[in-house]
Amino acid sequence: MDKNEIEKLRGVPLETVLERFGAERDPQDPTRNWKTHAGRITVTEGKFYNHDQEAGGGGSIDLAMHLGGFRFKEAIAWLGGSVGRTEAIQQYQAEAVERATQILDTTPSPKLGIPAPDQGKVTRVKDYLTKTRAIPEAIVDNAFAKGRLWSDKFANAVFSLRDMEGNAIGAELRGTYDKPFHGVRGDKGLFYTGTSASKTAVFVESAIEAMSYQALNPNTLVIGTAGSGREMMGAAARVLESKGYKIVDAFNNDKAGDRLGKNLQDAVLNPIEKERPIVGKDWNNQLKAKHDSEKVVTTER
Repeated sequence: MDKNEIEKLRGVPLETVLERFGAERDPQDPTRNWKTHAGRITVTEGKFYNHDQEAGGGGSIDLAMHLGGFRFKEAIAWLGGSVGRTEAIQQYQAEAVERATQILDTTPSPKLGIPAPDQGKVTRVKDYLTKTRAIPEAIVDNAFAKGRLWSDKFANAVFSLRDMEGNAIGAELRGTYDKPFHGVRGDKGLFYTGTSASKTAVFVESAIEAMSYQALNPNTLVIGTAGSGREMMGAAARVLESKGYKIVDAFNNDKAGDRLGKNLQDAVLNPIEKERPIVGKDWNNQLKAKHDSEKVVTTER
């Protein structure tokens, strides 16, 4: 909202407030200066300054607080009773808009921080990953031990996102309750798991899918991209390719996965391999299907 729109909202001029408090215009400068019970006040473009008290402010609510010794709510109530309810409401709206605009113009938007670990929620997170998601306990325990995974105070599974130098710069969150939340905190980064021994780098869509793919294919480096942008994913692929890695597009079995795969191919020089889950649309679907089939075989025995 621009200055003109804010001015249209204003319902109570400072001069009206001064008059209601019995102030008198200063004959030497009747346009701007007033004599009041609290001291000599100068009004300039919606702001006031009390020369005797060496205090000032802006807006009619502020002036009523200054002259009446009111708290904020009392000042609004006084305006409503002395000037009119509609005018008091308009003034409140105008000042709220002005203060919010000032905050937006001067305060950078804060980033959501990386959640701190909460050891009291570890069991729930481990149970979610091993029982609900069927990720092997050894993989989950290893991720906890290496700081790739932790639980926060809301029992979210928090997966560490790293930059190209391996620094932890963000986190991918996955809720562990019904209809689990999925989001990213901090800066954009990639989730790494698995091993670099085979010189095969597999790109998937999330940390859970990375751990699921690792469970199905233990001898690969798997990279979750949910917390990254196109540029970071492409940069990582180029670096790995330059180090002799085979690049594999293993995104989800849907149109979004195909788009990500194309972005990955466009980022590197050599043709990449494409692999898709054959059960469900993602690797966790395939891992759970494998886990269920193994349970059936065990039961039949």
